[in-house]
Amino acid sequence: MKNLINRLALYFETVPARLRNKKLIVLMMFILGTGFFFYGLVYKYKMDMTLESWFDESDPIKVAMDKFHAEFGSDDGIFLVYKPADGNVFSNKSLQVVQGIRDDLLNFRLTHKEPSTSMLNHIMRINTLVNAPVLRADGDSLVSKQLVGAHIPTSLEELEQIRKTAVSQEDFPLLYFSKDLKYGGLFIETDFGTIPVDEPEDENREFDDLGFGEDLEVDDHIMDVDETAAGKKIKFKSTEWNEYVDLMEEIKEVIYKKEYADHLTYYPVGNAPMMDYGLEIMAEMPVLYAFMLLVIVVLLWFLFRSFSAVIWPITIIVLSAVWTIGITFWLGGTITTMVGLTVMLILAVGTADAIHILSGYMFFRKENNNHETAMRLAYRKSAIACLLTTFTTAVGMFSLTLTQIEHIKTFGFMSGLGVIMAFFFTLYLLPILMDFWPPVVNPDRKPSKFGVLRWVGGVINGITNVLGKIGRYIPDFTVYLQKILDGVLPLVKKNPYAYAAAFLAMFSVCMYGATQVKVDSNIIEQFKEGSKIRDVYEVVDEHMMGTQNMVILMEMGSSNAFHDPFVLKTLDQLQQTIAEKYDHLVVRTSSLTNVVKDAYRTLNEDRPEMYVIPDDSRMLSQTLFMFDNANPEDRRKLVSDDYSKSHVSLQLYNAGSYEYISMFKEMRKDIDNTMNQLKTNYPEMKVTITGGLALIMELSDYISWSQIKSLSMVIVVISIILVFVFGSVKAGLISIIPNLLPATVTFGLLGLLGMPLDSDTMIIAPVIIGVAVDDTIHFITHYRAEVIRDGDIDRALRSTIKEVGQAITFTTLILGLGFSVMMFSSHLGTSNMGKFGSLAIFAALICDLFMLPAMILIFKPRFAKPASVQPAAQNGGMGN
Repeated sequence: MKNLINRLALYFETVPARLRNKKLIVLMMFILGTGFFFYGLVYKYKMDMTLESWFDESDPIKVAMDKFHAEFGSDDGIFLVYKPADGNVFSNKSLQVVQGIRDDLLNFRLTHKEPSTSMLNHIMRINTLVNAPVLRADGDSLVSKQLVGAHIPTSLEELEQIRKTAVSQEDFPLLYFSKDLKYGGLFIETDFGTIPVDEPEDENREFDDLGFGEDLEVDDHIMDVDETAAGKKIKFKSTEWNEYVDLMEEIKEVIYKKEYADHLTYYPVGNAPMMDYGLEIMAEMPVLYAFMLLVIVVLLWFLFRSFSAVIWPITIIVLSAVWTIGITFWLGGTITTMVGLTVMLILAVGTADAIHILSGYMFFRKENNNHETAMRLAYRKSAIACLLTTFTTAVGMFSLTLTQIEHIKTFGFMSGLGVIMAFFFTLYLLPILMDFWPPVVNPDRKPSKFGVLRWVGGVINGITNVLGKIGRYIPDFTVYLQKILDGVLPLVKKNPYAYAAAFLAMFSVCMYGATQVKVDSNIIEQFKEGSKIRDVYEVVDEHMMGTQNMVILMEMGSSNAFHDPFVLKTLDQLQQTIAEKYDHLVVRTSSLTNVVKDAYRTLNEDRPEMYVIPDDSRMLSQTLFMFDNANPEDRRKLVSDDYSKSHVSLQLYNAGSYEYISMFKEMRKDIDNTMNQLKTNYPEMKVTITGGLALIMELSDYISWSQIKSLSMVIVVISIILVFVFGSVKAGLISIIPNLLPATVTFGLLGLLGMPLDSDTMIIAPVIIGVAVDDTIHFITHYRAEVIRDGDIDRALRSTIKEVGQAITFTTLILGLGFSVMMFSSHLGTSNMGKFGSLAIFAALICDLFMLPAMILIFKPRFAKPASVQPAAQNGGMGN
């Protein structure tokens, strides 16, 4: 292994000279390759941002949700809470405005320019105070009437009667109005999540012009899937981000009409509004990335005083990203928003690789070496460390492909490939680019024989001269940096044990803090205090039925099971248990039992004591029959046609995944304890918690924990590789601790400060590890090469700190300050990524400059001298 590494080092030393003789051919190959992969990036682009795509088709929650959608329709709607200017949701003006909004949304075809392509086609039903269904007894039968209807009364007496009727309905408060009557609710039902993939969307739905007919609001997809209820599995189309956003935009065009917006203030919640709010975050990301790039560009020029030292690293990063994403698309891969993290990892590793080469090159040029010699020495000193960094980081990233989630597999593959691409371009393209435009241009350099290249060379020389004149007025940072680096080793040598103890103490404290970290993802708390979305969610949680929902799906495995009073009474008992035990999270529950009790009371002269489930099965069947006749559409939303399947809908306050998951675990026990008494009569009964919230919480928790497990796996894999590569357990162990400390500091501070670890903060871990591993390997590799020469540890450390210290300082400044731009994001997840990412990057530098030398001085690792290898031929090349 040692001989292999030394032979590779000698090979890398000759790469610049080998490429110099074939640079036009190699450059043309890179150009053709870039064109090919750019074509794949543009024309084979596949991005899936849907929630369902993260889950395997066999996932129990996903299976239950598909069954729910097939039987009962979509639960993916918009809850539009509004606050009237007059403070009364039952005023004539408030009811008129709500009726106008409903009519405009349902009858959009009368005014829309292109109704057939409008996203409003996805609206299936709109429930408001105006058309809220109220059961009435008509002799021995039930009828369902709208609370207000088409005619809105103007007299205070009639409006007061409407208010009294609404307040008397058990399920109206918090759904249609707040307890203080100052807020109202308008629920827009869509067909999102219920459109079969093999069925074209219906663009020819015809609506009643009045907007109040019973045949107006028929959920076509529920009726279509009914014929497959016997067992044929239906695959539903996932709803894309842009579909949510486009629907919300068209809804806003209606609700923000002057005649409506002057009277109502809106607080919309649901997937569509959430995606709409997300656009604000997405809109600021290009600005943040532009500032980050600007910071990197300015720092590259400030540190290297060369415009080519700015252009070439950026070129390496861009080409690495293009090739990586292009290869992924050519292989049929689908990307998600995690592609941003892959690009960041490429940015970190690609920048580090290029800076190590450029820093080495500049160092040797200042030692009065010519261009060719400086290139050869830079690649001999740094390329093998870049290879080891690439290998260890790539193996760690590829280990993510062992996870069960397809998108994380793709992320692991892309990140590993991206790291390899960055090294590939640094090794085989950067030498050509630096030959074409070196960071230090010799004025005696001969012009090219080709006219175009001669003209380009003249332009480059002109730019270089101008920037050189500007640079004269700015202090040379490397001069001051070398003075600082010269003082590092004497400082550490005074008491290496004190430095090691200090770092180990910090490591221990942070390890304790890391054990206190709570994995918790709260979507709303990712937005900063005072942001619009947080205000909206706080209003809806405080005054209405909550901002989140979930479903408990019940499949009894027997027809007419829900005609059994014992089944409904047991279900009612479960609802009461959930409402009482989890009242800190659950706002309200609703199911078939609510309707049965309301119908039974209505049939019995509205006597309050009759708001119960009938004990007699015949009476229960008769009540269900009459309700079905009165309101078949609502019945079909609650129970299947054969009365074998039903569900409980839960409305919840917004909270974090930690609270939700704890509740889910306890609730599953309550469900088992309550429903198991039905197992004797219904042995095939199956009860599942499902819905969008359950999927989101499972995904957030899985991503966070899988990242933690993957991070642990990456650390183990990298540690084993380091021990194996360096051929010394002592050296391997010495190099492991500086790799662990930056990540430990990040997660330790989260725990010590009581901040939750969410999936957004967690994703910075691979970048932290990538940078830490890069710096440590470069340090140890250089030290190994130096100490092998004569066994002098002091001299080897001085040389290492002087050469590698400059490169890792440059890398830290560029990446640390570049990443810090993200802390200004209004999205807390991105902001934390900027804060803690920058902190970890600077922590890695401190570890490498102070902790590593201290541990080397204590443990004194001396590597075995390798077998002699013939030195590489001094290949000639293009002079400067």
